[in-house]
Amino acid sequence: AGDYPQIPQPQDIELKSAPKIFKETCEINWNQSAEQIHNFVRGLSPYPAAWTFLQGKVCKVYKTQIVDNQELSSEPFVTDGKKYLMFRCADKMLAVEELQLEGKKRMGVEEFLRGYRF
Repeated sequence: AGDYPQIPQPQDIELKSAPKIFKETCEINWNQSAEQIHNFVRGLSPYPAAWTFLQGKVCKVYKTQIVDNQELSSEPFVTDGKKYLMFRCADKMLAVEELQLEGKKRMGVEEFLRGYRF
């Protein structure tokens, strides 16, 4: 309709650029809440990608899902070896849906678990 009021932006505010992202800042801190980690992964996917260590190897994480109905495990991660891979966060479990182990291609968690043995 063209009747939306136009308000000019203030010119006296100093604009700042976003901080540079380094590899060290992309490491996942599993002591945060599941929602914070989920948003962290979404914000860094697909590049530069959030990462963590999985049995001593760097593992990039591209897609996650918060799991509400799973009780917290005492182990850092839980898997059935076929369908799911979940990590313990501060408050809930976080299921990884898409990841990439160092030297391998990006893949879904089921495809990853078919070839990786814990």
